[in-house]
Amino acid sequence: MIIYICNDLIFGTKISSTAEALGIVSRPVRNLSMLENRLNMVDDGKPNHPVSGMMLDLDTGEDGLKLLDAVKAHSPEIPVVAFGSHVLVDMLESARQRGADFVMPRGAFTANLVDILERMKGEV
Repeated sequence: MIIYICNDLIFGTKISSTAEALGIVSRPVRNLSMLENRLNMVDDGKPNHPVSGMMLDLDTGEDGLKLLDAVKAHSPEIPVVAFGSHVLVDMLESARQRGADFVMPRGAFTANLVDILERMKGEV
């Protein structure tokens, strides 16, 4: 299962609908509690599988970076793709320094979304 952190409803829908079209389970994360539930596969009545990857929209700011820290502390092997506006140079670098495996501008993320999802899908 792929988790994603995104404040933009339209962009979050793009991630989830693309994943669904590919047959990949994806779930949103909005806060630390939701993240812990996803990582620990807490039954909430919706599909829950081991987390195989995380997508982090850097427009979520420091809150998103804290979720990155939590994922890497819990399961450092989970790949994290962080993306954001190319003008957010400090945020992109901060994500890299805090353990994001792949950091890219939003345009590159959007252009490669299908490939990124396929690489992160894991086993269901």
